[in-house]
Amino acid sequence: MSENEKRLVEALELHRAGKIAAAETVYAAILADDPDQPDALNLGGLALHALGRRAEAAERLERAVTRYPEFGDAHANLGAVRRTENRLEEAAAHFEKAIALDPANGFAANNLGLVRLAQGTPLAAIGHFAHARALMPAQPEVVINMSIAYMSMGDFVTALSDLELLAEAAPKDKRGHFGRGAALLGLGRKKEAIAALERALELDPGYADARAKLEEAKQAD
Repeated sequence: MSENEKRLVEALELHRAGKIAAAETVYAAILADDPDQPDALNLGGLALHALGRRAEAAERLERAVTRYPEFGDAHANLGAVRRTENRLEEAAAHFEKAIALDPANGFAANNLGLVRLAQGTPLAAIGHFAHARALMPAQPEVVINMSIAYMSMGDFVTALSDLELLAEAAPKDKRGHFGRGAALLGLGRKKEAIAALERALELDPGYADARAKLEEAKQAD
């Protein structure tokens, strides 16, 4: 095993342990010796993104997709950076490329759904969320994202049915209870909405969105 391969193993272990800054330091050292090392470009870009250093993350990931245009994970990660920057069409293009290269990339499908939702096309978003859900059935975030898309179209019944299942499967997920509260409020079921939102706040007393929605529910006719 070469020195850079050893360092990559070290970086991956640090990254998986949540020691992102330490991992990024090792990725940077690898790239100083080998500027085109694909995993260090991709994962190093992901680490920089997690650290909030988006311009550097984008530069690293752009290099990855330029040097290795068939590197699906790098396209997905670059798409995530561009979505954070609100460069939505660029983000969509990278997510679409990632999915074309690997149709089983649920991360890219979910994020493409978020892009389409932000662009005001919830029906398209639902299609991508459905793809992601089929790939990642145990991922609560996908269910929540899909329910938001349904609610944006005024379909609170479908949104609620998914969120009820989520509440059963993940009873300690505050986002599921918040979503249930929003859907129930949309259906005019005020008392149940308040109970769901209060449960979200029990799980996280600092949950500002739930507190605001609870006040809205209490003031509803």
